[in-house]
Amino acid sequence: MLRDLTCRLSGALCLIIDFILILNLLALLLLPFWLNVLYEQPNLFGQLDGRQADSRPAGLASQEYPADVPPGSYPFYLAFLYVCGLSTAWILFEGRRILKRVAQREPFHARQSRSFQHIALALGLLTAAFVVKIFTYNTFLTLFCAVVFFILIFIALLLADLFRQAYLVKTENELTI
Repeated sequence: MLRDLTCRLSGALCLIIDFILILNLLALLLLPFWLNVLYEQPNLFGQLDGRQADSRPAGLASQEYPADVPPGSYPFYLAFLYVCGLSTAWILFEGRRILKRVAQREPFHARQSRSFQHIALALGLLTAAFVVKIFTYNTFLTLFCAVVFFILIFIALLLADLFRQAYLVKTENELTI
């Protein structure tokens, strides 16, 4: 009963991930168009409006509140968003593969560990992209995301090793029975 529920739940999560993956790929296709719109009409999104010096919280550097997107930053942001978008697509794809194996009643398949290693690699690309952004167009959110992705790398590697060991125990157990 519990296994059936787990299989159905992982199947439903696969559908949700499929939908998010399609949206991610669509966003990647439309990225140059939307970025051009943002650069041509910087006031289109309210968070890009310039802030007065008085409205800034005390103790924060002015670089954390850019007045607008710098005109020469288009190539950087296009590359940055492509790296981030492709990395998240890779993470979603590997997550889908993990859930498919769970839905097929193979949670400790040999490839599970490899999928978590791929997720760690994609998180490494995300971390690298955010570290580069720290040195070019730094904000507090950029720094926060870089730290979070860096921590998630270790969690993914830990899960990869855990699933590798579970697979070894499972195969050893199958041989003894």
